Amino acid sequence: MHYRPLNYHLVGEPPSSDLFAPFHPGAYLQEYYSYLGAENRELLAFLDQAYGHIFTDRASASMLEFGGGPTIYQLISAARYPVTIDFSEYLEENLIEVQQWLEDRPGQFAWDDFFEYVLRLEGVPSDGPAIEQRKHQIRSKVRRLLYCDAKCPEPLDYIDAVPYDIVSTNFVLESITMDMHEWYRLIDHIEPLVKPQGYLLMCAIMGATHYRVGELFFPAVPVTLELIEAVLRQRNYAIIAVNTVAAEHREEQGYDGICMVLARKGTG
Repeated sequence: MHYRPLNYHLVGEPPSSDLFAPFHPGAYLQEYYSYLGAENRELLAFLDQAYGHIFTDRASASMLEFGGGPTIYQLISAARYPVTIDFSEYLEENLIEVQQWLEDRPGQFAWDDFFEYVLRLEGVPSDGPAIEQRKHQIRSKVRRLLYCDAKCPEPLDYIDAVPYDIVSTNFVLESITMDMHEWYRLIDHIEPLVKPQGYLLMCAIMGATHYRVGELFFPAVPVTLELIEAVLRQRNYAIIAVNTVAAEHREEQGYDGICMVLARKGTG
């Protein structure tokens, strides 16, 4: 089954990439998503459960994928539900990689193993036509591609930015700074993007001072699940669900494991 390209346009202006100028989307995808190991299986299972919880009490939702990188795995479970998705990212090269997948162009990264695993978690058919149908659901629900910059007090670069019912941010805030004080500021910049009574889905690498992409290393701060929970509670979020999984390649990639948090914002 083939779907017509959707011709997405990038909204806003790309920030200066400075430190991340050497970042290569293909190298990152190969490093972390070339196979479906224990970390990725736990991550997909958590997202499946998180979206199942979110949509027990709402008929539809607006969603922001904040700092989505060159990846779309985080949309597979979300697209099952009545959701409209804005996908934002700092690096233009990453947005172009996502745009290539959304428009179903030749040379796009192959995510089929991830789709098959999520569909099996849902207990539905996971064959080729079912995978193509879920891809179509994602492509039909992503409404725009945006530039974002977590280091700006107003991190979305478009004029009508409003809070969302769901903000998903994965392996972003702890992976763009070496300064723990700045990490706290990054939390303060993005949490207002969540509506009152909305949800924040945050996944992070734990215990890292750096992480590897191919032959390069990029900065990180050593956060823990307990720290993330405490910081979110201080900002009027209730912790709904958490999980952790140990790193499969700690010595090579530079972190102890990953943590996953679903939190709900209070009313004021």
